[in-house]
Amino acid sequence: MRSLKSTAAVFAATAAMVLGGGLGTAAASPAHTAASPRAAAALCSSAAVSGLAVSGALPSAEVQRQLASRTAQHRAQYGIAAKGPLGTAAAGDAVGQPRVDIHPAQGTSFKSASGADGSCATQSVSTQLTVADTATTIYTPTMYPPGGSCVELVTVYTKSVRSVSAWDWCKSVNFAASVTINSSFLSTYTNGSGAYTGRVIRTSAAANTWTAALYNYSTAHWDTLFTQSGTNKSGRTDGWDIEELYSTVGPSGRAYSCDDMAGTTFESSNISVRNNGVWSSASPANSDTHYDQPNSAFYCPARSYQMISVYDHWKAVG
Repeated sequence: MRSLKSTAAVFAATAAMVLGGGLGTAAASPAHTAASPRAAAALCSSAAVSGLAVSGALPSAEVQRQLASRTAQHRAQYGIAAKGPLGTAAAGDAVGQPRVDIHPAQGTSFKSASGADGSCATQSVSTQLTVADTATTIYTPTMYPPGGSCVELVTVYTKSVRSVSAWDWCKSVNFAASVTINSSFLSTYTNGSGAYTGRVIRTSAAANTWTAALYNYSTAHWDTLFTQSGTNKSGRTDGWDIEELYSTVGPSGRAYSCDDMAGTTFESSNISVRNNGVWSSASPANSDTHYDQPNSAFYCPARSYQMISVYDHWKAVG
């Protein structure tokens, strides 16, 4: 294990087993309607902060009940490798332990840069996506800003969870906040577009304080999901906005995630980064694809992926 990477994928493999239960039937998700770059830039740079918590945010105890089995503290117990593009898939398993065979990623990678202090994007969500296999976790999209952030903002799908969650990189190294993706979330945070706009920015350089927030279209203000300060324990100063998953390859040679994700669009647009308080679109000047793996790493022949606009808009289907 190279580091304690964040969000929660590999843990999902375990969590799905622990949590069990289904979420409904899967359905295709249309591509989200991306805001214009100018409108998106205005949102990302907006100082209209509500001072309120994200509507529907779960109590801490419920966050832990749903997501604790994905944390670093449980990895060794289940033989699961580190989560995220910093981790690797497990090489094998013991009897009774979940196995994660693949851990691919594609999307935008943020370069390390002096003064980097935030990222922002409009990211797809689905209330219909169902994960059927207990060894599959989908973290798509997941966003981690460059600059040694304390917080990663993750869209999480497991067999029993659909959420937008925050991972604490500086203190607990654990999921610390979460809001369920449901009809209320869609009406408040997607404005009917099928995608939410989220940002993670450094709010105090002295304390290395970072805040993850979601844009509330009903109030035209940013609502806070999670804030943390301290020293980043990942050891990384780069970042990402990527598609990421953990799954198992079946006897057919296809990953079980392939069936779960079939026909569903996963998309991140208007991806931007902040440097010394100034926002810029993700571009070759500040981003690349250094976390990408080839399409074949997803073990899903019908899946398609394209970088629509380098590097501020990517889309994957299936």
